[in-house]
Amino acid sequence: MPRLATRSWGAPEARGPRQAPGPGGAPGAPEPAPSGFPGPPNREGSAPGAERGAAVHRPLTGAGVANQRPLALLVHGVTSSSRTWWRVGPALAGRGFRVVAVDLRGHGASPRTVAGLGLADLAADVAGTVEGPVELLVGHSLGALVSLELVGRRPGFARRLVLEDPPGSSSFDWAALAAGIEADAARAVADPGALRRELEAANPAWPPGEAERRVADLADCDGQAIAAALRQGVPFDLPALLAAARLPVLMLLADEGLGSNLTGLDRKAAVEALGGATRVLPAGHSVHREALDPWLAAVDAWLAA
Repeated sequence: MPRLATRSWGAPEARGPRQAPGPGGAPGAPEPAPSGFPGPPNREGSAPGAERGAAVHRPLTGAGVANQRPLALLVHGVTSSSRTWWRVGPALAGRGFRVVAVDLRGHGASPRTVAGLGLADLAADVAGTVEGPVELLVGHSLGALVSLELVGRRPGFARRLVLEDPPGSSSFDWAALAAGIEADAARAVADPGALRRELEAANPAWPPGEAERRVADLADCDGQAIAAALRQGVPFDLPALLAAARLPVLMLLADEGLGSNLTGLDRKAAVEALGGATRVLPAGHSVHREALDPWLAAVDAWLAA
């Protein structure tokens, strides 16, 4: 079981034991926080196109940290990395959390893999890297499924769970998804500038710098291994995972017309299985990229309630 790379915000004492390299092998400088959010992330890295996760060689715990801040744990989606939370992390830190984001196996700066990309494997990796109690667990897409698997296998690991647009098992073509991942990951290495420009044109709601970070994520991930794992489909039962979750859950769904990965009968079954808080936000699948303010407002209202 590999120990995952992480990045963190809100607790300087939580910094990993080694500094990530910047361009040319020199130590990197912290990435500046976006306007309107408190402080730079507690993260050692370089410019968005080259920053890497700082490896952590011991479990990160939710207790015994500076100021006893409650722990928020962020789990990204497929072909992404902890880099995707560059605005969410500082925003949650500004709300009093110590925030840790992981790079899943085969993603970001975490170990590569030729196998073991099932939900149980990925959930075990997260649990072996970050010890509870986790006050707020947040998972996007694949990360939402990993988070559900984790709380189902380890009751008490987290106290509250936010799921961002989890996928439906029949909501997309697995083979086409795998082919797209393989192609995009290769292009991110061979021609990152062209891919960045295409992403900027296709996603006008993304903030400046988001496309560059997305290209960096694609270049960092093990595209071939991930595509091979997904090509035949990943077995999961989202309604069953939701029904088994024994903690408060907020599900933030993208708009179906804007590109949600949870559609049709899959969506209906998931909403019915949750039987609780579901919000549909005006964005596509990557809600936190396209509609951060509504995302934060929904989480704030839910936590307050």
